[in-house]
Amino acid sequence: MTSFKIQLKPLLRRVPGFRIARFLLRLLKGVESRNSALILLRPPKGLYQPYGTTSIDRYPGIFQFVRQSVGDSATTHILSFGCSTGEEVFCLRRYFPEAIILGLDINPFNIAVCRFRHLRRGDKGINFATAGSTAREADASYDAIFAMAIFRHGDLNLSTPPPNSSHLIRFADFEQSVADLARVLKPGGLLVIENAMFRFCDTRLARDFETVLKVDFDDWVPLYGRNNVLLPDSKYPDVVFRKIR
Repeated sequence: MTSFKIQLKPLLRRVPGFRIARFLLRLLKGVESRNSALILLRPPKGLYQPYGTTSIDRYPGIFQFVRQSVGDSATTHILSFGCSTGEEVFCLRRYFPEAIILGLDINPFNIAVCRFRHLRRGDKGINFATAGSTAREADASYDAIFAMAIFRHGDLNLSTPPPNSSHLIRFADFEQSVADLARVLKPGGLLVIENAMFRFCDTRLARDFETVLKVDFDDWVPLYGRNNVLLPDSKYPDVVFRKIR
């Protein structure tokens, strides 16, 4: 079914009125879909993935690995970068019951949902903020940073993806974003980048990290290089990276 949808996308876009119909459908479909449609009316600088599809405990193996690696205490600081409507943050609380967890998302409509859900939980160790970068975060302040399915764009995930990604997302922006994530990560801390359309190993700062976990995912994702050109090999299993300097 997923493969069929990917093949159908480029055909539907040629139908007159498709964009308007898709916008109206997204407004009615659900909270995540509506928030994605609203943010696309005026896309903010720093937006990668406009579609906030998420679910509870999507990456249990990764979460457990990070928990075992960095531990959990009242001084452990976790960042969920691109937290959508909060499912990832609330799920991380199960793995890190004592830690301080911050959820950042560029979409203010998503953060409004996060805060509404948070009010009912009354967890003082969890906070949310609207941001498309970590520019306001202090140096070396996090033990682990999760950037799950953020550095990608749903309109590139086609059976025949565009040969160049720069009209939607650019490698230079990705490199700048992960460089700042690295800045706010403590030495020895873990950076988790999953389901991205660029490879961390292609960034200049990759030399300051070592890969500590590889995962072979079933989902096919197109990969683009430093020049935003589609790479022939779409396999890149490296997911968790430790900051070594």
